[in-house]
Amino acid sequence: MTDLSFASATELTTLMRRRELSPDELMRHTLDRIETADAELNSVVALDPERARAEAAAMTARIARGDDIGPLAGLPVLVKDLEDAQGFVTSRGTSAYRDSPPAARDGIQVARLRAAGALIIGKTNVPPIGAGVHTANEAFGITRNPWDPERSPGGSSGGAAAAVAAGLVALGTAGDGGGSTRIPAALCGVVGLKPSRGRIPHGPHRLPNWPQHACLSGMARTVRDTALHLDVAAGHHPADPYSLPAPAISYAGSLDTPLPVLRVGVLRTLGITAPRPEMLHALERTAVLLRDHGHQVEDDDPTIPGATEFPAPFLLRQQVLAYNRLMGVLDDFTARRHTFEPWFADVLDEGRTLKLDDFAAYWDHRARLDRWAAELFEQYDLLLMPTVPTTAWPADGPDIAAAVRERTVPIAYTSVFNDTGHPAISIPAGLSPDGLPCAVQLVAPHHREDLVLRAAQVVETAHGTLHPPAFTDLPPTP
Repeated sequence: MTDLSFASATELTTLMRRRELSPDELMRHTLDRIETADAELNSVVALDPERARAEAAAMTARIARGDDIGPLAGLPVLVKDLEDAQGFVTSRGTSAYRDSPPAARDGIQVARLRAAGALIIGKTNVPPIGAGVHTANEAFGITRNPWDPERSPGGSSGGAAAAVAAGLVALGTAGDGGGSTRIPAALCGVVGLKPSRGRIPHGPHRLPNWPQHACLSGMARTVRDTALHLDVAAGHHPADPYSLPAPAISYAGSLDTPLPVLRVGVLRTLGITAPRPEMLHALERTAVLLRDHGHQVEDDDPTIPGATEFPAPFLLRQQVLAYNRLMGVLDDFTARRHTFEPWFADVLDEGRTLKLDDFAAYWDHRARLDRWAAELFEQYDLLLMPTVPTTAWPADGPDIAAAVRERTVPIAYTSVFNDTGHPAISIPAGLSPDGLPCAVQLVAPHHREDLVLRAAQVVETAHGTLHPPAFTDLPPTP
């Protein structure tokens, strides 16, 4: 008997294609699971059970007729509440937009998932407009980590990571502007890929995302499901002129190709972090694993540009992103500032203080990061490092002042590769002594998602997948 809560998306879609499981049956299980399990997590902020059941029934009929149903046919999917999904409000994690009209159409990523047969059933929680490494807002409250409800699932894709980790759905959408997919994946013990810049199209948007640091993504429990999602979502769209052409390969298919011998550089601190011992232990275990598989694993720890000015480059980066967020909501913010969360309104106001010299310094730093990364990839085929310096922080957020002082800034390992645009994946690497997930990050050269996915699968095969005990022990639905 398959435990539908923790079966992979690949397993579930295979069962449905073989008619060993119907979309009707899977949808009943999924809605029941959300009702019982999400009460403690608060990961799902919008759900349309009636529509979900109707679409599952229609998909069951299509399968019975032998229709061409697509690679995700019948799979329930939750959408991060920064993306449009037709029929659902895009609240963007803030009370300012909670009562907006439902979206009239899907965003590009969601439309591609729906066209592949996925059943879009609801939305997952986010911090206001994605501005946070923990998931909480005045519109819907705090989302909690399924490994420990007193801890955060991270942010901004915290609702997606919690839902996937707890067995609510096998696949959700996410996005990553500084670690917003990889950080929640690491804290919740699931897989989170930030693809190359432009791999999955954005939009349609009123304004371009001019810093070009954010990438849309998926959230899944397995590497193969992550590759399956990318196969569906990747490819150019005219609404996003920066999006990349469709890849010439299947990412899921590439997982069956053995890796060549890789030169792997192990990075521990970047000159700015002091990772906790449990994170270093997970890193060492993974380095030994890759070495045992025949790869050339070398210890290295190049200092990131701007390390001597830490944390100034990170503070400038956040200020620039605040300005970008402000530009995206400027008319609404000017007209009704009081409807935004007070702390978030202050963040947006901080964006107004940027000067031309600040922008020049920001882009100069980005250029130095690009050169630094390019030199690294002349030496190595793959980089290995922690995803985050610590395990999950409190549900109401980390102490940022302490994190700066102790050099455990949550985005220290992740944001650099948003700025350079390289594909990077967080992969579970065991548990800490107190039972919380640890993770490592693998980074590949530009446009080599196939390489980073294949390497991640080696790690996953050795370390296994993780399931939070409190949710694993819930009775499975046959």
